[in-house]
Formats: sequence, C-alpha cells, structure tokens
Amino acid sequence: MTVQEKLEQMLIDSGMFPTQAKEVMILAIPELNDLVEDYSITFDRPSDEYPEVIYGVLFISIKPIALQWLEDNIPMAWYKPIFQ
Repeated sequence: MTVQEKLEQMLIDSGMFPTQAKEVMILAIPELNDLVEDYSITFDRPSDEYPEVIYGVLFISIKPIALQWLEDNIPMAWYKPIFQ
C-alpha cells in the first residue's frame, strides 16, 4: 500500500466511497505539500516508510478538504459530521 492509498483508505474508513476518496486526494495532495514547505511527501512510496503518527497529522489536514468536497458534491452525506 502506498502513502496515497493509505490516506484514501482512511477516507473510506470514514464513510466515503473509493471514487470519492480519490477525488478528495487529488485536491488534498497540493495542499499537503504546501503545508510541509521545503519538504515533499512522496505519495507513491510504501506507506510503512513513514511513522504511523504522520498519518494522523495528515488526516487532520485532509478533513477540511474532504468536508468542503462534501459540501460541494454531497451536502446531505450521512458521514459528513465525521469530517467536521
């Protein structure tokens, strides 16, 4: 599993369908890279190359992006409160 696949799985585990998670990640990747400034996250690396705690931090940054995506595309999604 790659870093991107692991983050997508976290979105899926929070209620999203796989296609929705992929769309959110397309939006999230540039923003995540902006957060780390001079460092670039390699999303196609094996996920076990980063410590597990990193995924919690990244997911905190992905949640508002996912929430906005839901507001724009599925405002009545039953799982939307998970991202608030």
